[in-house]
Amino acid sequence: MTIQDLKYITPLDIQAAYLNVTSSEMYAEAKDFNMHMYDMQRKRWRFMRDFWLMVVFNVIMLALGVLSAASSYTSLLFYVSGGRGPLGFTTGGNMFVTLFPVPIYIVLFVWLVLIRKMYDSRLVLVISLMLFPVNYGFIGLTIANVILIGAMNKVDNEIKDEVGYPHFVELTLSYIRDEENAEEGGMESYSEEEATDDLISERKENPFDKYRTRWADGEGSMLADNDISAVINGNNIAKE
Repeated sequence: MTIQDLKYITPLDIQAAYLNVTSSEMYAEAKDFNMHMYDMQRKRWRFMRDFWLMVVFNVIMLALGVLSAASSYTSLLFYVSGGRGPLGFTTGGNMFVTLFPVPIYIVLFVWLVLIRKMYDSRLVLVISLMLFPVNYGFIGLTIANVILIGAMNKVDNEIKDEVGYPHFVELTLSYIRDEENAEEGGMESYSEEEATDDLISERKENPFDKYRTRWADGEGSMLADNDISAVINGNNIAKE
C-alpha cells in the first residue's frame, strides 16, 4: 500500500496517527489501513528479531573467539606470529598481531550495518571473513551473519516502500460530526452509566409491579399466584 492508493488518508494524518472519520467510505479505508499497518508491524517485528539476534550473536562469538585465539590450533595469525601449542600451553606468539582484525571488523560492522543500514549479504560476507584468521571458529559467525542479513534484507525490501515505513503506526479514529461538536468536546461516545440511565428513564411501567411480592432483604421480587389471578379476574370483570 502506497500513499497513492489512499483517497481519504493524507500524509499529515499518518504523521499524526489520527483521523477524524466523516463518512462510511473514510471509515472503510481507515479500517483497511489499520489492518495493513498491523501486518506491516508483524513483518517489522521479524526484521527486528533477526537484527538483535545478529547483534547478540556477534557479541557472544567475538568474546569467545578472542578468548580462545591464543593457540596455534585455533588461530592462523597466532601460528604465523610464532605461537605454538594448544590453548593454555602455548609458547611464543604475538596477541597484537593475532587480534588485529577484530577492531577493524567491529568498526566496519557498526558503521556499515548498524549505522548505514547496508543489509547486503556479500558485504557482510567479506567483512566477516576478516575474522577467520583470528580464530577458525569465526567461520560459524560468518555463516550466521550471511543468513541473518539475508533474511533482514528480504523483509526490508518488502516493507520499505510501504506507506507508514518504518514504524507503521495505526490510526486513532474519532467521529466528530462538525466543528460545533469539536469545540464542545462532543465526541459521539456514551458511557455505560449514561446509556443505562437513558434506558431506565425510557422504560415503561410494568402493570404487574404493584403485585410483586418482595424477597428477603430486597434481593429480588416475584409475582404470587393469587396476585396474578386477581389481576386477570379484575380485567375480565372490567371487560364485562
